[in-house]
Amino acid sequence: MLRNLIGVLFDGIAYGSLLFVISIGLSVTMGLMNFVNLAHGAFAMLGGYACVVLMTHAGVPFLATLPVAFVVAAVAGIVLERSLYQRLYKAPHLDQVMFSIGLVFMSVAALTYFFGPSQQPVRMPDFLRGQLFVGDFIYPKNRLVMLVIAAIAVTLTWFLIYRTPFGRVVRAGVQDPEMVGALGISLEPYMMAIAALGVGLAGLCGV
Repeated sequence: MLRNLIGVLFDGIAYGSLLFVISIGLSVTMGLMNFVNLAHGAFAMLGGYACVVLMTHAGVPFLATLPVAFVVAAVAGIVLERSLYQRLYKAPHLDQVMFSIGLVFMSVAALTYFFGPSQQPVRMPDFLRGQLFVGDFIYPKNRLVMLVIAAIAVTLTWFLIYRTPFGRVVRAGVQDPEMVGALGISLEPYMMAIAALGVGLAGLCGV
């Protein structure tokens, strides 16, 4: 009974860690950019499909697809931020919500057109298959890797936002953008980097 409860708890923490990393990306976008991006899940989908294409059609190892998925989603985020998002920074939140919902429908339709509506098969690498036995408890290896990757992503994001000059400028820009601008600091490249970070984390979780 205890073993079953611990197994359920471990599974919940593992899957919850992914949702937590996705929510960090969303909170970074909303909190630091003041932009309600309900299309955040579309970037997770983009990262997942990037993994599928690389592993299935290009033979890229699974671990190598992780940074690529992050970069693919981040580049897409930069393009959208430069071309569309920045036009709506001062718009009401309802306009931002309607705009991002439209992006969701467009992204789903586009990927369905290219890949079809069925699930895409992905073969897990050998080191992620099977289980790890610790005493009387059994832990699936893939969930352990999920926890490790989530912990690394959260730690690096926290360090970037709270322990670097980049993070200090971004947080100051959120609190008082006029003062930051008066100091001669342009917030545009910082907003672009924040958009890339937020959606890049979503792309990583999509894998």
